[in-house]
Amino acid sequence: MKKSKQLVSKHIAQHLGELNELSNSVASLLQIDRNFHTLWVSIKKNKLLLMTDNSSFATQLRFQQALIQQHINQKLLIKLKGVTIKVIAAKPHAFEQTKEKCFRISSQTANVLSYIAADIEDDELRERLQKLGGKIEG
Repeated sequence: MKKSKQLVSKHIAQHLGELNELSNSVASLLQIDRNFHTLWVSIKKNKLLLMTDNSSFATQLRFQQALIQQHINQKLLIKLKGVTIKVIAAKPHAFEQTKEKCFRISSQTANVLSYIAADIEDDELRERLQKLGGKIEG
Protein backbone atom coordinates (compact mmCIF):
# COMPACT_ATOMS: atom_id res chain seq x y z
CA MET A 1 0.00 0.00 0.00
CA LYS A 2 1.40 3.40 -1.01
CA LYS A 3 1.69 6.26 1.40
CA SER A 4 -0.62 9.21 0.85
CA LYS A 5 2.40 11.51 0.32
CA GLN A 6 3.53 9.37 -2.62
CA LEU A 7 0.06 9.43 -4.18
CA VAL A 8 -0.20 13.21 -3.82
CA SER A 9 3.30 13.71 -5.21
CA LYS A 10 2.48 11.47 -8.18
CA HIS A 11 -0.76 13.37 -8.83
CA ILE A 12 1.01 16.75 -8.63
CA ALA A 13 3.80 15.58 -10.94
CA GLN A 14 1.22 14.29 -13.43
CA HIS A 15 -0.73 17.56 -13.32
CA LEU A 16 2.45 19.63 -13.79
CA GLY A 17 3.40 17.45 -16.75
CA GLU A 18 -0.01 18.08 -18.34
CA LEU A 19 0.32 21.85 -17.77
CA ASN A 20 3.80 21.83 -19.29
CA GLU A 21 2.58 19.87 -22.31
CA LEU A 22 -0.32 22.29 -22.76
CA SER A 23 2.03 25.29 -22.48
CA ASN A 24 4.41 23.77 -25.01
CA SER A 25 1.51 23.14 -27.38
CA VAL A 26 0.40 26.79 -27.24
CA ALA A 27 4.01 27.98 -27.59
CA SER A 28 4.50 25.87 -30.71
CA LEU A 29 1.19 27.14 -32.15
CA LEU A 30 2.32 30.75 -31.67
CA GLN A 31 5.86 29.88 -32.78
CA ILE A 32 7.48 31.42 -29.72
CA ASP A 33 10.59 30.39 -27.86
CA ARG A 34 9.75 29.68 -24.22
CA ASN A 35 13.28 30.69 -23.26
CA PHE A 36 12.38 34.30 -24.14
CA HIS A 37 8.69 34.34 -23.19
CA THR A 38 7.31 32.96 -19.95
CA LEU A 39 3.99 31.24 -20.61
CA TRP A 40 1.89 28.99 -18.41
CA VAL A 41 -1.36 27.49 -19.67
CA SER A 42 -4.05 25.94 -17.51
CA ILE A 43 -7.71 24.97 -17.79
CA LYS A 44 -10.07 25.70 -14.91
CA LYS A 45 -13.85 25.29 -15.06
CA ASN A 46 -13.89 25.08 -18.87
CA LYS A 47 -11.93 28.33 -19.18
CA LEU A 48 -8.46 28.56 -20.63
CA LEU A 49 -6.07 30.50 -18.40
CA LEU A 50 -2.95 31.97 -20.00
CA MET A 51 -0.38 33.45 -17.61
CA THR A 52 2.74 35.42 -18.45
CA ASP A 53 5.09 37.81 -16.69
CA ASN A 54 5.31 40.30 -19.57
CA SER A 55 2.52 42.78 -20.29
CA SER A 56 3.55 43.23 -23.94
CA PHE A 57 3.39 39.48 -24.49
CA ALA A 58 -0.01 39.42 -22.74
CA THR A 59 -1.27 41.95 -25.29
CA GLN A 60 -0.08 39.70 -28.12
CA LEU A 61 -1.90 36.77 -26.49
CA ARG A 62 -5.12 38.83 -26.29
CA PHE A 63 -5.02 39.38 -30.05
CA GLN A 64 -4.52 35.64 -30.64
CA GLN A 65 -6.84 34.24 -27.96
CA ALA A 66 -9.46 33.02 -30.44
CA LEU A 67 -6.83 31.06 -32.36
CA ILE A 68 -5.44 29.61 -29.12
CA GLN A 69 -8.92 28.62 -27.90
CA GLN A 70 -9.72 26.93 -31.21
CA HIS A 71 -6.40 25.03 -31.11
CA ILE A 72 -6.99 23.76 -27.56
CA ASN A 73 -10.59 22.79 -28.38
CA GLN A 74 -9.36 20.67 -31.28
CA LYS A 75 -6.41 19.20 -29.41
CA LEU A 76 -8.32 18.16 -26.28
CA LEU A 77 -11.71 17.64 -27.95
CA ILE A 78 -13.46 19.95 -25.50
CA LYS A 79 -15.50 23.15 -25.71
CA LEU A 80 -13.89 25.96 -23.73
CA LYS A 81 -16.17 28.79 -22.57
CA GLY A 82 -13.51 31.50 -22.81
CA VAL A 83 -9.96 32.61 -22.37
CA THR A 84 -8.50 34.56 -19.47
CA ILE A 85 -5.09 36.19 -19.75
CA LYS A 86 -3.22 37.22 -16.61
CA VAL A 87 0.03 39.03 -16.07
CA ILE A 88 1.91 37.53 -13.14
CA ALA A 89 4.37 39.86 -11.42
CA ALA A 90 7.96 38.79 -11.82
CA LYS A 91 10.06 38.19 -8.74
CA PRO A 92 11.64 41.41 -7.51
CA HIS A 93 15.40 41.56 -7.77
CA ALA A 94 17.27 41.43 -4.51
CA PHE A 95 18.27 44.83 -3.22
CA GLU A 96 21.98 45.29 -3.66
CA GLN A 97 23.92 47.15 -1.03
CA THR A 98 26.06 49.86 -2.59
CA LYS A 99 28.60 49.52 0.23
CA GLU A 100 29.42 46.00 -0.93
CA LYS A 101 29.92 47.00 -4.56
CA CYS A 102 33.54 47.37 -5.48
CA PHE A 103 34.72 49.33 -8.47
CA ARG A 104 38.08 50.39 -9.81
CA ILE A 105 39.15 53.51 -11.66
CA SER A 106 42.06 54.11 -14.00
CA SER A 107 45.31 55.58 -12.69
CA GLN A 108 44.74 58.68 -14.84
CA THR A 109 41.34 59.27 -13.18
CA ALA A 110 42.93 58.68 -9.77
CA ASN A 111 45.57 61.32 -10.53
CA VAL A 112 42.88 63.82 -11.54
CA LEU A 113 40.94 63.15 -8.34
CA SER A 114 44.09 63.58 -6.23
CA TYR A 115 44.88 66.84 -8.04
CA ILE A 116 41.35 68.14 -7.37
CA ALA A 117 41.46 66.98 -3.73
CA ALA A 118 44.67 68.91 -3.06
CA ASP A 119 42.93 72.24 -3.77
CA ILE A 120 39.79 71.56 -1.65
CA GLU A 121 39.56 73.24 1.74
CA ASP A 122 36.80 70.96 3.13
CA ASP A 123 38.67 68.22 5.01
CA GLU A 124 35.90 65.60 4.76
CA LEU A 125 35.41 66.11 1.02
CA ARG A 126 39.19 66.05 0.44
CA GLU A 127 39.51 62.73 2.33
CA ARG A 128 36.64 61.19 0.38
CA LEU A 129 38.15 62.20 -2.96
CA GLN A 130 41.55 60.83 -1.91
CA LYS A 131 39.90 57.59 -0.80
CA LEU A 132 38.04 57.38 -4.11
CA GLY A 133 41.30 58.07 -5.95
CA GLY A 134 42.88 55.12 -4.16
CA LYS A 135 40.65 52.58 -5.94
CA ILE A 136 42.94 52.12 -8.91
CA GLU A 137 42.48 49.30 -11.43
CA GLY A 138 44.73 46.38 -10.73
